[in-house]
Amino acid sequence: MAEPPFWERNLIYRVLSGSRAYGLDRPDSDEDTRGVCIPPAEYLLGLQTFEQHKDETQNHTVFALAKFVRLALDANPNIIETLYTDPQHVLFINRYGERLVAARDRFLSRRVGERFSGYAIDQLQRMARHHRWLVDPPDHAPAPEEFGARDVGGRYRWPHSDAERAYRAAARHWANYRAWLANRNPVRAELEARYGYDTKHATHLLRLLRMGEEILREGVVRVLRPDAEWLLAVRNGALTYDAVLALAAEHQARLAAVIASSPLPAEPAVTAADALLIELQTEFLLGAQSSRVNGQPTFARP
Repeated sequence: MAEPPFWERNLIYRVLSGSRAYGLDRPDSDEDTRGVCIPPAEYLLGLQTFEQHKDETQNHTVFALAKFVRLALDANPNIIETLYTDPQHVLFINRYGERLVAARDRFLSRRVGERFSGYAIDQLQRMARHHRWLVDPPDHAPAPEEFGARDVGGRYRWPHSDAERAYRAAARHWANYRAWLANRNPVRAELEARYGYDTKHATHLLRLLRMGEEILREGVVRVLRPDAEWLLAVRNGALTYDAVLALAAEHQARLAAVIASSPLPAEPAVTAADALLIELQTEFLLGAQSSRVNGQPTFARP
């Protein structure tokens, strides 16, 4: 039997992620996981590099500890959620993982709340773009002549730079629209056809907005959602498109005040997080070296 790859042998932490971790799963929901490993010495000290591995389904990801810590310090919502996943959704943890989770508050700062909100706005913009394509789709590829350009010897001459920029923006819009049509997720397309907008996008943008505000106000990260019933109702079309926009606008209107009054520090504890990373990787390497000397596997889970 082939030996598992090092990202499995050296795993220190793995959790359920996505809808199952939020308590928003349905019978057809994928099982997504996110994990952390400590790569072998040749990846930490030598020329080889390793940051993450995704399996062929793209549903299961394992991060190198160093990249995980960098992303956590940058307040990446997916990574912060991994650190605060409800214990019932922790699939594996050893002593290294326990120490990482025990230090999770070092990564919390106002930046975390802002990033959750920023990710939500990204979801909102994507949902709004798709909504525009649903209700007012472009009907043809733009032509330079529509923007005042003249063909002179095989090259277009523009009346002014604004006209050229407008044409290029319209051309990108058309290309994006055609790509969206060609690559639409069938489930998302069905939601858009039924409700007039992507209710799954709406669910996640409202979840992110609520989580961002909770983090800023209370300094807590609730991955398993206490408002799961309401969020599932949103997923099932309980809100109109305009109501979703109104809720997002309300959040944005009060975001600056929430940030200003937050009990969290402005920035994460970078020095402490760096010290933890060095400590865990050093101990791991010393333990791995000891195992090799004794003729044991490179890493045995405690």
